[in-house]
Amino acid sequence: MNKKNLSTFIKKILIFLIPLLVIITGYIISDPFKVTRTYKKYENKPVFLNQGYICWQTYLNHRDSLKYDSYILGNSCTVAFPTDLWKPFIKDATPIRIFGDAESLYAIHKKIKRLDQSNVPIKNVLLLLDNNTLQKVDKNNSHSRILHPDISNIGIIEFQKEFIIAFFNLKFLLPYIDYRIFHSYRKYMKGILTDKDLHRNQLTNDFRNPREDEILKTKEQYWIKHKKEFPKRDLIVDPYEQTIFNKQKNMLSEIGEILKRNKTNYQIIISPEWSQKEINSKDLIELKRIFDLNRIHDFSGKNKYTQNQEYFYEKGHYRPLLGKIILQEIYKN
Repeated sequence: MNKKNLSTFIKKILIFLIPLLVIITGYIISDPFKVTRTYKKYENKPVFLNQGYICWQTYLNHRDSLKYDSYILGNSCTVAFPTDLWKPFIKDATPIRIFGDAESLYAIHKKIKRLDQSNVPIKNVLLLLDNNTLQKVDKNNSHSRILHPDISNIGIIEFQKEFIIAFFNLKFLLPYIDYRIFHSYRKYMKGILTDKDLHRNQLTNDFRNPREDEILKTKEQYWIKHKKEFPKRDLIVDPYEQTIFNKQKNMLSEIGEILKRNKTNYQIIISPEWSQKEINSKDLIELKRIFDLNRIHDFSGKNKYTQNQEYFYEKGHYRPLLGKIILQEIYKN
């Protein structure tokens, strides 16, 4: 290849690489997933964040100054148990919520192990479980579920790779560029970007579901407007199939040993569901075998907690209104 052809080839390569370099630079500067650097404040707009990562990073940011000693773990249903609601039941404690969206038993197990390894106080634990959580016992490295490197010991390159892949997915990239240029949320962005900020408490990871304000404003009309989000329930609802097997038993047993060794005042809640499906009786027996009987609280199935529609935002999440009733029930003694 002569010099002229080589020069032409290099120019073509540079022309091809310029847009790619611009996008990579844009990714690093804008940091849409909030994972390339540490922030004092994490906001959830316009990108859906990895809640598990953000919650743990918040914990790392403040653990030395605030001396956390109490932890709320589980999936997004932990929104029903803000730390201010929990504090009256656990005197002289400093709680934080370290949940994850669609949280897995694998992630909960890793988090409790990491707390134990860090030799921090584990004075109180409020642990939410359901059938979906108990099913998940394998590592999930998708960008929305991958665990914080401090928990998983995953390399920083492998960790960041998942977010870069997600960023370059055109289903995400095009709406994101559109939003950044025009600062306008469009219908086609639904499920990819969000127009709502959860107004996260930067010390406890609490946030108020925006629907709470809608309920205050519209009252009974809320459940009429959102009727389609509450599927009709059968008179007879079959329980879930058995979920707890060897992998689950091993993880749950290790969690139980850690809580016992730390003399933790823990409470385990089997979450109520709008579907009124009940945890499998064999799973409940196994949980009661592993943990103290009086610390397992089953609110699943057809009962006074799942009967009342006003306790739920939609089929998947219940309100602090019900959370307070549950706390009063489990701490009454």
